[in-house]
Amino acid sequence: MIRVQNLVLRFGERAIFNNISFTVTPGEKLAITGRNGSGKSTLLKVLSEAIKPDEGLVEKPKDVKVGYLEQELPTDKGFTVREEIMSSLVEINALHEELKHCEDQLSNPNLEEKKLMYYIELMEDIHHRMDYMNADKIEGEIEKILIGLGFKSTDFERKTHEFSGGWRMRLELAKLLLSRPNVMLLDEPNNHLDILSIQWLEKYLLTYEGSVILISHDLMFVDRIAKRIIEVDRGKLYDFVGSYSAFIDYKKERRDIELSEFKSQQKLIQHKEVLIDKFRAKASKASFAKSLQSELARMDVIEAPDEEQSSIRLRFQPSHPGGRMVIEARELTKSYGDLMVLNNIEFFIERGEKLSFIGQNGQGKSTLVKLISQVEPPTHGVINLGHQVKIGYFAQEHTELMDPNQTILEVIESVSLPSVRPLIRNILGGLAFGGDDVEKRIRVLSGGEKSRVRLASLLVQEHNFLILDEPTHHLDISSKESLKEAIKNYKGTVIVVSHDREFLRGLAEKTCFFADQKVRIFEGDIDYF
Repeated sequence: MIRVQNLVLRFGERAIFNNISFTVTPGEKLAITGRNGSGKSTLLKVLSEAIKPDEGLVEKPKDVKVGYLEQELPTDKGFTVREEIMSSLVEINALHEELKHCEDQLSNPNLEEKKLMYYIELMEDIHHRMDYMNADKIEGEIEKILIGLGFKSTDFERKTHEFSGGWRMRLELAKLLLSRPNVMLLDEPNNHLDILSIQWLEKYLLTYEGSVILISHDLMFVDRIAKRIIEVDRGKLYDFVGSYSAFIDYKKERRDIELSEFKSQQKLIQHKEVLIDKFRAKASKASFAKSLQSELARMDVIEAPDEEQSSIRLRFQPSHPGGRMVIEARELTKSYGDLMVLNNIEFFIERGEKLSFIGQNGQGKSTLVKLISQVEPPTHGVINLGHQVKIGYFAQEHTELMDPNQTILEVIESVSLPSVRPLIRNILGGLAFGGDDVEKRIRVLSGGEKSRVRLASLLVQEHNFLILDEPTHHLDISSKESLKEAIKNYKGTVIVVSHDREFLRGLAEKTCFFADQKVRIFEGDIDYF
């Protein structure tokens, strides 16, 4: 269906893809994985023809339709949700026009027999295409997909500009699903979805007849959908047939082999270099030394396998424990105008507890962490902070507080404990900022990179109460695993807001479910819930 052959793409002197080839077959479900910055999103853009390669081919049949969900939002047109959806159904709208044209022609009693047969056959073809697109049931399909992605029926007539960026990304996903392409390219489709919507999307994609090529850092999502994994690593592709869990085992074996081959070759090179140094000054052995030099020059040097980020251990800094009571909330209510988000909430958090906040978007999870962090006041009720409680609060919007002219390294050094400064480069490496990346200025970073810098700043300071609102949003899989271990090993109190089921597994002792302006607290992690 899609064939990539000898593809080369360079950004400046850096080869993003170096002579890569692969084929995607009809109905195949595969995931593209790799570190942040390895070229995953770029590969989707090449497949969608948004980027042209420097060399090589991307081939597909003319009748194959490719749909692409990227991470950027389109310009708002001022439509309602329903109007936005209907305006995007270009193919269905065109089929209805074609069908009307056929019906008009066939209603002509003087139509020649040859043309009559032509329009009858054309109508059959149009009906076949409309059946595939569910065109006759499109209203029901629109409602099913929008509700599956978390919209309410009352949202359908609201203007799209009334929704947050996350909800508008859901709308873009709905438009793509309704267009029913032969090949679906999904770049982080579950980034803005809650757990129920992610589960709905999983079921939808598993029964989808077309091919799916996805990028996601949600391990459970990838494991359930993808039956083939393509890893992008330093310009090369590693193609594996099987689940992501099986791929991890294969990758470890592959890396062990690569490391063994690298060490063996390095030993051989060092041996030859010793002989060259030993014999080059001797006239009788000069030709032998020259021969060894030629052998080294012709040798295909094996690259050293990259150190896995997961091997870099992230760690939150220990702090004084503070009092037994960390937070006490009584009769807590929060409204924004006429919109009540939380109503008469009461809870008590003790020192050392780890809690996860889950629930649909808009149910008050981020609102409550803002109240606890004292970023916003409650409309009614009180929140008491315990003795010597020191909060470390991570939220996506906090990235704008950084000095845009400072480098990543300067930002982290400016807030770091003196004892942690020697470890800063290792900490940044564990969050996918390696080598010269640490010298980048904040103003040139993407939103995801800024979030990782903000997260790094928490790792170099002392806190005894961490509040992490969607901390995994822009982390690759290995960085996410490192962060999870850091939270599990942390002795202080933690609240984590997340929709990532794999990340939440085994992380919290209590699960707080938000719905209908209330919070219900369950013992155990998300699996118990």
